[in-house]
Amino acid sequence: MLSLFNGGRFREAADLARKMATRFPALWLGWSMSGMALQRMGRSAEALAPMQKAARLTPGDAGAQNNLGTVFQDLGRLTEAETAYRRALQLEPGFAQAHINLGSILHESGKLDEAEASYRQALKTEPNHIGAHYNLGGTLRDLGRLDEAEASYRQTLRIDPHHIDAYRNLAATLQDRGRDDEAEACYRQALTLAPNYTGALNNLALLLTAQGKPEQGLELIRRSLRIDTSAEAKRIFATCLKQLHITRYDEELHATMVHALTEPWGNPGELGRVAIDLVKLAPGIAALQEPLNPSGINTLSVDSLLCALLEVTPVCDIDLERLLTSVRRALLDAANSTQEQDVSSLRFHSALAQQCFINEYVFSCGDDELDQARAQRDALNATLDATTPVSPIQLLAVASYFPLETLALANRLLDREWPAPVQAVLMQQIGEPAAERGLRASIPCLTDINDEISLLVQNQYEEHPYPRWIKAPPAVAAKDVLTYLRTRFPLSPFQPGSNRVCTDVLIAGCGTGLHPINAVQHTRGAKILAIDLSMSSLAYAKRKTIERGLTSIEYAQADLLKLGASGLRFDVIESSGVLHHLADPWQGWNTLLALLRPGGFMKLGFYSESARRNIVRIRDIIARRGYGSTAEDIRRCRQELIHLDEREDFGNTVRSPDFFSSSACRDLLFHVQEHRMTLPDISAFLSKNALRFLGFEIDANILSAYRKRFPEDDAATDLKLWHRFESEHPDTFSGMYQFWIQKQGDQP
Repeated sequence: MLSLFNGGRFREAADLARKMATRFPALWLGWSMSGMALQRMGRSAEALAPMQKAARLTPGDAGAQNNLGTVFQDLGRLTEAETAYRRALQLEPGFAQAHINLGSILHESGKLDEAEASYRQALKTEPNHIGAHYNLGGTLRDLGRLDEAEASYRQTLRIDPHHIDAYRNLAATLQDRGRDDEAEACYRQALTLAPNYTGALNNLALLLTAQGKPEQGLELIRRSLRIDTSAEAKRIFATCLKQLHITRYDEELHATMVHALTEPWGNPGELGRVAIDLVKLAPGIAALQEPLNPSGINTLSVDSLLCALLEVTPVCDIDLERLLTSVRRALLDAANSTQEQDVSSLRFHSALAQQCFINEYVFSCGDDELDQARAQRDALNATLDATTPVSPIQLLAVASYFPLETLALANRLLDREWPAPVQAVLMQQIGEPAAERGLRASIPCLTDINDEISLLVQNQYEEHPYPRWIKAPPAVAAKDVLTYLRTRFPLSPFQPGSNRVCTDVLIAGCGTGLHPINAVQHTRGAKILAIDLSMSSLAYAKRKTIERGLTSIEYAQADLLKLGASGLRFDVIESSGVLHHLADPWQGWNTLLALLRPGGFMKLGFYSESARRNIVRIRDIIARRGYGSTAEDIRRCRQELIHLDEREDFGNTVRSPDFFSSSACRDLLFHVQEHRMTLPDISAFLSKNALRFLGFEIDANILSAYRKRFPEDDAATDLKLWHRFESEHPDTFSGMYQFWIQKQGDQP
């Protein structure tokens, strides 16, 4: 039986062990071998009962307790696993493997100091234990002690020069220290030993992308995906694409992007940019011009990537927007026609209707076209009133100009049988808004909202909840806040003794829920309170949160300026893109600081004066032209700006993702209240309030460029140097200053 087990013949070993346990139930060996064989076969749930039986039969055997702990750990029952390991160590204090296993549980639970002690205890018994050195390296890295982590990984490799995971993690540690060339050499050494080692392929792809070599990064991650389509590889694929500009059509990449968008593998908006490049380069589409004929529309309609794109994110491209505007007009003409309607491209027209709803009908529309669309809407209402058949083409044409929920008899559409593409539009435009209306009563109001500016901002987001997102980036394994921040900012100056578990989290200005849903990933075990001024935004957020099955987020309507009287206190506060819309952002920041416990963490996002310079120019033009913030004014203004940009150059503004939907464009260019900051201003506030700056949430390629420019700032936390860097590269913070700070003071 033992020879079968050692030879990897686990099924035969399990069968033989089961027979032994059945024949000799009081003998622990049969139960133990049965459990271990089942566990090796990946059947830990079945392994639990025999392992428990073996442990009961030998209560004084440390090995049986340790084995039981491993099964509990496989099943995610960490508290029971920890108990079993500690019981094993009571029986045999020098049991190195039990110390290592306990250390892994403590590390996973965020108890890094205790994990370190367990690994060091194992090394006292077995100084050359590979697992102890390797795991200790991971704990030291998460503690921010990179020199010691590097030493642990190098010791692992001295004992076992073929330990490919040690090469990978040594490389990551070197990368944290800014030693990219050495890191690359380690990844390549791991790949020399194991060419199909996806862990090294994935990390090397990220490193090369951060160094400004996205083509090489993409090549590596596509190689990794051919070996294993893991969640990690998918996320890294999306990261590699962020810097990439596609210049030639790639059929394999086109097919991959359909999956990347629909699952999705990353931020759909960022993936959408590459999808647009591929669609525009696709055979037949590149040559299309307005006005489109039926053949041209058919060419668009059969492109699966274009359909996927239309269904999940605003199309952020002026040329493609013009083509789609032409297609919409052709769809309206088809609805007006008395000829028999072609429904062969129903999926495409459904996707177009969904796109128009997603971008809140931002496409240009002349008066005559709008009159025809209104006539079709009236005809559809009349058809519903008479309960006569409704043409799918007519319904999709109307849905491409107006949200179907605004129809007087909209609910009657839900009572009819429809093809699946039409059902998708009905759910989006009638079912989901109805669900949001039903959720409003369940969202409490924590404070009054009567500040003049707060009321103006509230009204804007009631009319245009922002952003209107469809799919969130994929979830990653949740970490506690401390582990997340130490991993993100390994060289940052955390307050000594920062080791408590952060459980109470405030998202101040949560919008439509994307922020708190993403925050769940770095706040394991936390209770999140997400507040906003706009009930429309909150209802959208709550619906999307329920869809994802998340239960740790509570939504409430409140003015953050009045939360001070609530008595609430938090370990973590996040407020991104919110305070600069207050009458006095610094007052708002002080209000939030008063809610943050000593030693707590805060993530903030502010507009950069430098990065918004072209937007300031455009806002001046908008004011001079007298444009309001109605949907019609936004549509007309966008068209004028597109033409003006051809000769005045507004930078990336008219190509910004926020330019391509009504709510986002209003937020970008028509906001009722906006302030812009500078890094010296922020630095002065941090100094005045004794706040520790931990680092920017910023793309790896920008961080890499900064470190090359200022290698003396290892932690990348010197705001004077960052100000110099921004002066040299004014668009560095086009996505806002996004950064983390820590409030100093005694731990509560």
